Amino acid sequence: FRKVGFRILVFPVVVVIATLVGASVSGMLMGLSFKEAAAVGAGFGWYTLAPGIIMEAGYLTASAVSFLHNVMRELFSILLIPMVAQKIGYIETTGMPGAAAMDVCLPIVEKSTRSDIAVYSFVSGVILSILVPVLVPLIIG
Repeated sequence: FRKVGFRILVFPVVVVIATLVGASVSGMLMGLSFKEAAAVGAGFGWYTLAPGIIMEAGYLTASAVSFLHNVMRELFSILLIPMVAQKIGYIETTGMPGAAAMDVCLPIVEKSTRSDIAVYSFVSGVILSILVPVLVPLIIG
């Protein structure tokens, strides 16, 4: 972290923006409102928290979509991180799993990339995990 400095925060910011834009567009194609779709995306792969917050707000369909989205994000990350690291690039692997980048997917990122990329992955996962309980209620409320 000392070596890279605050530039390490650029990656989670890009992940947040890209996830919210992608979720909003995808959600509208699925028939969800903008608010529901953005809340689904703001789960950032945390499948135990985001769906519960969305469900408590009364959006049952969006809650189910959020759960499936978050599980699929983690599962596809586990399967695709080695290929993305080899074919596209190392830093791109840190954004794929979202919040799981700091725990479940961290060993896969480290094994598929260089050890210094694990720092990016961990920081990204921590920031996204902190944002989930803030952004989801803010968006869905």
